[in-house]
Amino acid sequence: MNHLLTLVAAGVLAAAVSWLVNGLFSRRIAGSIALVYVAPGVEEGAKTGFAWLLGTSIPLTHSIFGLIEGVWDAARGGRGFAAGLLSLVSHTCFGLAAGWLYRLTASVLLAVAGSCLLHMIWNGLILNLSRKP
Repeated sequence: MNHLLTLVAAGVLAAAVSWLVNGLFSRRIAGSIALVYVAPGVEEGAKTGFAWLLGTSIPLTHSIFGLIEGVWDAARGGRGFAAGLLSLVSHTCFGLAAGWLYRLTASVLLAVAGSCLLHMIWNGLILNLSRKP
């Protein structure tokens, strides 16, 4: 399969699985708990997992995912473009961390765990900054 096609497939599959699974959890678990503790594991596992399974770039798969999420955020209004740009940048950073950890340890689990921890910290920070005093 063409490398670009494989890369896009990994990012799209990760976004689709994350959207479905996060949707299920967000209806059953309090919003902030799902956002900070569940969604990062689902998303980091999907992004890194699909990249690894399809043999494509972990960081670039995360970037494709961030682009998809960013377009979705921007299209929904509200914080729009800024939220979309932050999605792209943050998921690219999580991907760089996951890719680095994978190259360092050759462990997909450690790559997912490390990027998941960063994602949890990021989501917690964003949640706290977005709350009105």
